Amino acid sequence: MARSRNWKQILTGRRLNRRTLLKGAAASAAGIAGLSATRTGTETGNIVSSPVQTARAQDFWGVSKVYFDQTGHHLQDDFLQAWQANGGLRTFGYPISERMEEDDRVVQYFERARFELHPEHEGTQYIVQATLLGSWVTRERRQDGEAPFERTDPPEETVSGRQYFPQTGHTLSYGFKTYWEQNGGLYVFGYPISGEFSEHNRDTGREHTVQYFERARFEWHPEHQGTPYEVLLGRMGAEYADANGIDTSRVSQDSNSIRAFPGLMDPNWSRAVRTQDGHAIGIITASSVNIRSSPSLNASIIGTTYNRHPHILQGMVAGDSIGEIPAWYKLGENRYIAAAWMAPFIAPNPPRTYTGRWVDVNLSRFYAIAYDGNIPVYAAIITAGRDGRTPIGEFQVLRRVRSETMDSATVGIPQGHPEYYYLENVQYTQYFRAGGYAMHENYWSHPSAYGRFSSNGCVGLFLEDARFFWNFLSIGSRIHIHF
Repeated sequence: MARSRNWKQILTGRRLNRRTLLKGAAASAAGIAGLSATRTGTETGNIVSSPVQTARAQDFWGVSKVYFDQTGHHLQDDFLQAWQANGGLRTFGYPISERMEEDDRVVQYFERARFELHPEHEGTQYIVQATLLGSWVTRERRQDGEAPFERTDPPEETVSGRQYFPQTGHTLSYGFKTYWEQNGGLYVFGYPISGEFSEHNRDTGREHTVQYFERARFEWHPEHQGTPYEVLLGRMGAEYADANGIDTSRVSQDSNSIRAFPGLMDPNWSRAVRTQDGHAIGIITASSVNIRSSPSLNASIIGTTYNRHPHILQGMVAGDSIGEIPAWYKLGENRYIAAAWMAPFIAPNPPRTYTGRWVDVNLSRFYAIAYDGNIPVYAAIITAGRDGRTPIGEFQVLRRVRSETMDSATVGIPQGHPEYYYLENVQYTQYFRAGGYAMHENYWSHPSAYGRFSSNGCVGLFLEDARFFWNFLSIGSRIHIHF
């Protein structure tokens, strides 16, 4: 076991060189190429920044500014999106400063991180980058050859629950490995740059098993075993701010901001399905909810949606409070729903994935989920065949009809039969199996009937969902249907 180090001893007497931290972060395109999936934000001589997955904040939430009463600071625009899309409170902690400019760069401090704004990369995930504080704070220890930071040789044989990273020469194991994989992995934490060892924590006054990563420190807390808090992240952002004399004093809430509420801080929003243009998809948690023309309980009702129905969230605005939550989601032009009734939509794991564009149809959950490779990009609630009539298996789009009349006599159900149907102007039909099996618009079922078995075997969709899949798929696209 390597000797324990006191964190305060590491910081005392040293003021961080922010210009060094920023050097390389605003690198040329060649430098950014080094932030790929195979070497995301790894050191190349100087401490650099790491990309944090993000779309424009207005694409994800539409709200410009949120106020956190817990620390008395705001979070807005791209920083808000990056914070929420990558784990939020659990990963980065609360904001502990306002946005500020340091060395010609807009930055903001959090309890466990420091964000940098890189407008030169607008339109890409690199517009917000997280400073590699783990790499910085351990630099001297690594240069001194401290045992936990020395590279190790690859293991001679593979061991379940352990993964060796040749990029840094360190191994990630068991609980730390699980946490790393389930909470953002390489994008959020970077590679491991030490092994596990014991270290004194100045906040708790106790020894903890820790492991350092390029931009995080994992701490094992056995007192929380079996809970989401068994692994906690070190407060390196706060410690870095303290070492640099950053003003973390509370500020008053701006009149154009929304006060943060529990749903906004739900870490599962980082796992929510997002459309290809960056919008998050939420799911209705109440049995039924009215859609209103403005974010007010007095506004006119223009529709009703039901439990488990997914919706693309085009923005967030302030409105009438429900359960002390003063926020509403914008679903479209003059279409709003109270945030109190919305949760992140997390795609259930498909049995398998395919390359290219394809659809996973889950008959246990009644969802059709569009995938681009292994990334879910859209979700729709469906109707499916009663009495096991929807076929199970792997299919391909065989034929497409933009608008048609469906006559059951063509598939063996003649006029006069109890199940005979004649449906005109059915939109966006995509046949995937002989016998008339298709994905298509279903306008004859009430919206409350979605999410159950009610069809003769086809996969029924709302018009806007049928239109999406029509544009998303093509002849030969795969459709996987399963329970």
